[in-house]
Amino acid sequence: AQRPGSGKAWAGPLRLARLAPRRHGCAMPYYDAYLIPISPAKLDAYRDFSRRIGAVYLEYGAVRIVDVLLDDQGGDGASFHAEEARAALDEGLRDFPAAAGAVEGETVILSWTEWPDKQARDEGLAKVLADPRVQPDPEDGVIFEGRRLVSGAFIPLASL
Repeated sequence: AQRPGSGKAWAGPLRLARLAPRRHGCAMPYYDAYLIPISPAKLDAYRDFSRRIGAVYLEYGAVRIVDVLLDDQGGDGASFHAEEARAALDEGLRDFPAAAGAVEGETVILSWTEWPDKQARDEGLAKVLADPRVQPDPEDGVIFEGRRLVSGAFIPLASL
């Protein structure tokens, strides 16, 4: 099979999962990642929310949870590409705020949860999502719009 638009052979996600690196015969870590547009006024509430919910994830087997905040002084999407790549694009390059669908006045959180392996993630996440402690607390109000959250599950590709 070919990856759409690339002209190159593509193993596809199922084959890639089977080809994921192994460490000493053990499965490698598995990651859930989230891109969250949020108002800066809600960052303290998000931090509290993340700590509360994160404790539940850790209880059910997550190894680590990391939340990082976009540094608005870190440069735009173009600053991370070689000059030739920037020159080849007429419409400019996407950045995290665009990918997250952030609107004027919002910033972006990139969050990921590391699990020991996919099986631990599948079992642990099912328990997390069934736990009443992760359900929205009406007293918190709306911290971020869940429908705008971008999420995905990832297998290791390279680690340096």
